[in-house]
Amino acid sequence: QNLLKEEADMLLAGILLDTKQFTRNTGTRTFGAAQYLRGAGANPTDVYALFKTAPDDLRKESRFHTAINIYRSNVALASCEGETDETYRIIASKAADKMLTLKGIEAAFTLVKIGDQIHISGRSSGTINVQLILEKLHGGGHFDVAGAQVVNESVMNVLETLKSSIDEYFDSEDR
Repeated sequence: QNLLKEEADMLLAGILLDTKQFTRNTGTRTFGAAQYLRGAGANPTDVYALFKTAPDDLRKESRFHTAINIYRSNVALASCEGETDETYRIIASKAADKMLTLKGIEAAFTLVKIGDQIHISGRSSGTINVQLILEKLHGGGHFDVAGAQVVNESVMNVLETLKSSIDEYFDSEDR
């Protein structure tokens, strides 16, 4: 009851982010917490404004979306080569999230070269364990959100290694 409006807004934003706008991992306690935060002054309009994308970031993200390839009928892969900077790490994860909205796609991976590292973001709709796939590339994370970094390799080589890891995951009897 001592929350500032800004604190309530940030907590509600965290709930929205973690639950993908109340579409994943929700229960009565999730909605109860959101209701409490609303009563503490959280304003949904202000919270959604926090998720707005800058035009330049959208242009950067479009570099991934114009390079999407579908692999094994349910995995989207996209890479971004050329001029990049550190902001592309976050852009790549947003692009992977957005790729999950494609029909039939259950997992998405984005690759971007920043300096001498290839950054990989993996996302899943909850049916494919992207953590297991990216562990083969010395990455980690969670079942539906994972990442990896590979040093001193080309994007094409890392993409081929990623495809091999995906194949191994699908061909494994343990999944």
